[in-house]
Amino acid sequence: MKKAATLVEYGVEIDARTMIEPPDPTKLELEPGHPGELDVAYVQRRKALFVQCRQQRLAGHEPPLFAYNAEETRIWQDVSSKLHALHDLHACAIYLQGKGALGISENEIPQLQTISRQLKIANNMHLVPAEGPIAYRTFYSYIAKRGFPVTQFIRHGSHPEFTPEPDMIHDCLGHVPALMNPDYAEVLTLIARAANATPDPRQVLALKRFSWFSIEFGLIEEADSVKVFGAGILSSTGEIPFALYSSKVIRRPFVTDEVIATDYDPSRMQDHLFVIPSLPFLRSEIESLVRRFGIGVV
Repeated sequence: MKKAATLVEYGVEIDARTMIEPPDPTKLELEPGHPGELDVAYVQRRKALFVQCRQQRLAGHEPPLFAYNAEETRIWQDVSSKLHALHDLHACAIYLQGKGALGISENEIPQLQTISRQLKIANNMHLVPAEGPIAYRTFYSYIAKRGFPVTQFIRHGSHPEFTPEPDMIHDCLGHVPALMNPDYAEVLTLIARAANATPDPRQVLALKRFSWFSIEFGLIEEADSVKVFGAGILSSTGEIPFALYSSKVIRRPFVTDEVIATDYDPSRMQDHLFVIPSLPFLRSEIESLVRRFGIGVV
């Protein structure tokens, strides 16, 4: 019997087919050691949000309206106020412009339905309700149609500076503001269309790494300095100073062939980052990569 083809991701061999046919969990799965796994009230809240958001996503509906409780609001206020101060100093211009235009508050958790409608008017993007982490190719199947999946749960209060999976803070204060920029949106949707169209799992992995080291954990040159571009950094009070100033971080120029050959570990602070010269450069690079792969979406 022929052995299934494998790829290396996160330092381990995986079945290459999972890149093309990813799993789609039907129930909440908190990883071992999750900060909230022993908090019965937190788990019940997460289960309820999982069911509601999954139903909304699969039905093609916009994000539902939620009444957030006092604890969720406290966590939002604590983290967003700290991030706001860091963003003013270290976030790139397109992020700051988008955040300002959306009017995201430090005091009140925004309704994603409202933000989705703002994005639709400004840039023909919209938000898709997500019950939790969505497999990469499934995630990008939505973005290919200009829909960005966003979670609506808040991380556990015992570790407000950390979340083991994307939550409302990561999505809304990391990803969403930059979606207001049309050039950023075109880069993101091109990655998505390519990842959704190719039948080659190695190309999907390469596109995933391109996205990780730019959209999620990219740095960018701006006015003779280096600013934060990636949502994974922008949404973490610890990751922002670590990415920019820690001597433990290797910062290299963004060279696409090096980027797509570089593995990473998503479970810890990122110590290997790439610096993008500009957003037009990033767009040119993804267009060239997609053409080289022979994926007919450019």
